[in-house]
Amino acid sequence: MTVPFVQGGVMAGGCGLGAVLMRRPDLLILAMPFIIITAWSIAVRPRRNPVLQSSIRRTWLREGEVSAWDVRVENADDAEQVVAVLEPAHHVVTEPDLGIAVAPVVDGCAAPTITWQAQRWGRRTVGNGTITVISPWAAFRYGPVPQGGVLTHTAPREEYFTVAAAAPHPLGLVGPNRSRRPGDGSEFADIRPFQTGDRLRRIHWPVSARTGQLHVRTSYAEQDTEVMLLVDAILDVGVSEGIDGRESSLDLSVRSASALAAHFLARGERVGLHVFGMQRPIRVPAGMGARQLRRISDSLAEVRPDTGFGKSRVMFARVRTGAGALVIMLSPLITRDAAEQVAHLAQRGLTVVVVDCLPPDVEIAGTDDPLTATAWRIRRLERELEVARLQERGVPVVPWRGPGSLDLVLRQISRRPAHRSVVR
Repeated sequence: MTVPFVQGGVMAGGCGLGAVLMRRPDLLILAMPFIIITAWSIAVRPRRNPVLQSSIRRTWLREGEVSAWDVRVENADDAEQVVAVLEPAHHVVTEPDLGIAVAPVVDGCAAPTITWQAQRWGRRTVGNGTITVISPWAAFRYGPVPQGGVLTHTAPREEYFTVAAAAPHPLGLVGPNRSRRPGDGSEFADIRPFQTGDRLRRIHWPVSARTGQLHVRTSYAEQDTEVMLLVDAILDVGVSEGIDGRESSLDLSVRSASALAAHFLARGERVGLHVFGMQRPIRVPAGMGARQLRRISDSLAEVRPDTGFGKSRVMFARVRTGAGALVIMLSPLITRDAAEQVAHLAQRGLTVVVVDCLPPDVEIAGTDDPLTATAWRIRRLERELEVARLQERGVPVVPWRGPGSLDLVLRQISRRPAHRSVVR
């Protein structure tokens, strides 16, 4: 029973009683619409409870993709309409805008649907809401009945990224990167005299005929390499406004890590992930294929900024990489711990590249305060000095600029001599 039904009944009864007591037929005429509607509402009153169901159409999606909250109402023969209300979630845009959908009941069934779009990567609960079944003239209603939500995973969006340069110092098995040592490959290396064990199909007949001695073609070996992506989750600097707005430092780190993983896995490399700075670090061992990309995407959706500054060194000490691995660290380099971890990895003899993920137009809260603004400028100057020290140690620091961001750096690293050993 609803408030409008009670008000209509009171109006009908009051006007009818007043017409009898005061002998006013005009009051009875005024009360007739309320009497008819009240009687009609009682006559078509629902006799049984409807069956309510709700579900999320897709629980795993990428940023910008659309899913839906589907509501199904059955056994509602005497109802007129169904109202579904979806509670708002952080970084989720709904259609209709307010998250309210109204659907008529046809043959005892109704199916209102509310579409929603995830504006930012992460894990969030979607589907908390209410369902209300309303009878004709809004006289009676069933509900609102609360509905439980479902945990959804939103992976970073797929960004176009390419690296023309090969990975430096590959030491794997078979892969797309040219090694410095000779072996079975497709890239020409040299022509030398024939030796025992050489394949006959590699004999270079023009040179052999000219010199009178058998010569063979040699090629460079082609190997894969291990790429370890390190994501700095100690702090999230800046404002995150979703895919259509400004990016924070963690947005840039997670999305660039996803783009790098997709690119290197498509090339046939072995890619792993390590997220440090969280109370529970995220580790994904190096692997290959589409399943590895899904595993990395799911892990990136679980990244949360933390303030565990003192724990990052222990976390880095547990990072396991093989000889010849390429370590790409994605960090805004705001905390001193991040710079110290880069130096620690470089001392282990690993090939380290730092991707600067501090947005160029970053804004922090409290900069209206003169003291806060001064402290932020001082920290930016200290950060520049720390970056310069890393570069002096031979660790390149490059800003993220999308496709081609790492080409020049990887070519320069490839010219360096490879480390003979790696200290684990």
